[in-house]
This record gives sequence, structure tokens and C-alpha cells, in this order.
Amino acid sequence: MTRPEPGLSATLAQVRAKGWDAMACPMLDITTFAPIVPAPFQAVLVTSANALPALRDWPKDRLIVAVGGQTAARAREAGFANILAAAGDAQALAGLCRRHGITGPDVLLASGVGYGVELARELNVQRVEVYAACKRTALPEDVRAALRDNRVDSVMLYSGKTAEAFRDALGSEEVAALGRVRALCLSEAIAARLNSGEWRAVTWPDPLEQIGAVV
Repeated sequence: MTRPEPGLSATLAQVRAKGWDAMACPMLDITTFAPIVPAPFQAVLVTSANALPALRDWPKDRLIVAVGGQTAARAREAGFANILAAAGDAQALAGLCRRHGITGPDVLLASGVGYGVELARELNVQRVEVYAACKRTALPEDVRAALRDNRVDSVMLYSGKTAEAFRDALGSEEVAALGRVRALCLSEAIAARLNSGEWRAVTWPDPLEQIGAVV
């Protein structure tokens, strides 16, 4: 499981409940900035649950447009009641916003440093950076050993940056082991960042649904 907190612990628990031996392998370090002061935007676009702490003080009836179902669930946990969820990537989020007329300068995109620039331009919305995501450069040693020993069935990838960080951290032995491993991606856009020839399979969306239960 390569996603960072928040989300890592909950997803590990869900995978273990299906009977798998899930290993934590967070490939990003998240730094959350101070909460932003509420402002009269008609809606806030959220491309990651990592942006939600910045909205701590915002009215809970404000429309939140989440990139996918898991981010929408985290928004509900944070107390927001008016939520739309896209199908899991920026392209789907843009399409949802256009269909609902959620565009223009009275819409705010809360994103990570360097994220969402093209999305904000496409929808003509305002953008604010509320967290930073930095790649880790090494795998935990237990994960590295499990790959080398052919004990890994699947790797779950929840963002493009996570996928890149995971691949960059592999040595030659671990790369060779990918031929026996499935890459379970949250979206097609994430899968497109992988070299499918290196993996046993590259599939999307919804890694939790794809992995299924141990039988």
C-alpha cells in the first residue's frame, strides 16, 4: 500500500479485512499548511483528501466537489454535507464540473503544491496550494525483501506521483520482480504513467475492488 496518511491506515485495514497480508509502503510525505480563511466561493474543488484539513473552518454546507469516492467519503467524515464526487481523476472532475456549471472565478480549487494548474486553467477557477507532497526515495526494507522473495501479489497506487516515486525507488532486482506483480491503480491516468510491460498486469479503477478477497 503506497499511499500516505491520511488514508494509509484505513486502506491497510480494509485490505487486511479481505484476508491479505498488507504492507505499508508510503511513497510520499505530506506537509499540510495552515487552514485557509473561509471565503464566499460557490464551491471548492478537492483533488485529494490531503486538502481537506485546510477547509477545517469552512461552512459545512459549502459545496465540495471531490475527485473521487474516497475523497468524498473523507469530506463527509470532516462534516461536509453538500458533496459531488467524480470518477477518480482530474479529467473526470473537470467533466463533472462542466456538466454542473461549476466553473469560473467564484470556484476555488484547493490543491497540493504544483498540482491542479492545468485543471484550474481549464475551468477558469481560482487555485490555492494547501499542502505539499514530497517523494520518498527508498522502500521500507521489509517491502524490498518481499519483492525480492516474490511474496508480493499487488501494489496499490493512488496517485501519479506515488506511482513515479515507487518506480524510482526500485533497484534492478525489484524491477525484475514486477513481472509477477499486479499494479492496481485508482485511475487510468495513473496507470498511464507505468510501463505496463514491466508488470504482470496494470488495472484500474478502485484498487480495493480489484484485489478482492483471499480465497
